[in-house]
Amino acid sequence: MPVASKSIISLSKVSYVIDGKNILSNITVDVNRGEYLGIIGPNGGGKTTMLRLMLGLETPTKGSVKVSIAKSKIGYVPQRSMMTGDVTFPATVYEVIASGIIENVSRTDRDQRIITAMKTTGVSSLTDRRIGVLSGGERQRVMIARALAGEPEVLFLDEPTAAIDPASQEDFYGFLRRLHDERKLTIVMVSHDTDAIAHEVQRVLCLNRHLICHGHPDDILHGANIEHYGH
Repeated sequence: MPVASKSIISLSKVSYVIDGKNILSNITVDVNRGEYLGIIGPNGGGKTTMLRLMLGLETPTKGSVKVSIAKSKIGYVPQRSMMTGDVTFPATVYEVIASGIIENVSRTDRDQRIITAMKTTGVSSLTDRRIGVLSGGERQRVMIARALAGEPEVLFLDEPTAAIDPASQEDFYGFLRRLHDERKLTIVMVSHDTDAIAHEVQRVLCLNRHLICHGHPDDILHGANIEHYGH
């Protein structure tokens, strides 16, 4: 599917420093409407910080972040969200998904959004189960359903397969692919799984405090660029 050219999030010459440590330096990049974007890089390379800047959860030390859609239309599944495995956690799947709707909507609209999100993510049968008793893959789908209940235009995922067993990861990536293709959802995914990135996304950013390179996965992950992004 062709990538739309209209930018919905723009970082211009963004730097982020905390406690005297340079986390990101002079980053300029756009997120385009309708694309499936992957972000890779070493631990400590600034990937999660970049997401938080895009989400408005952090403010850049230098440069600017411009977002052309309402905050209520941004979905976010942070790294290892709801992955504690605490079987005593009292919230049900339905309640967790409902908490993703921050707009003031009618009860009917709210319920329909929740039902649609559960059907989309395949968790309808888990409605009344406590989140803490679910498998890692089930919890991750519930957290994506929570994000989808807000009817986002863009979905941010930070290491979404971290708590999913290898046998289930292929199905999970297929699920994300369908979300992107069928709902025309913009997806931005941080991952250490370069093989999955190579096969799934339309564009990849290599980040190690600086933006090392970006482009089509075939150009980035099979050339000299990938040998240098960790240095």
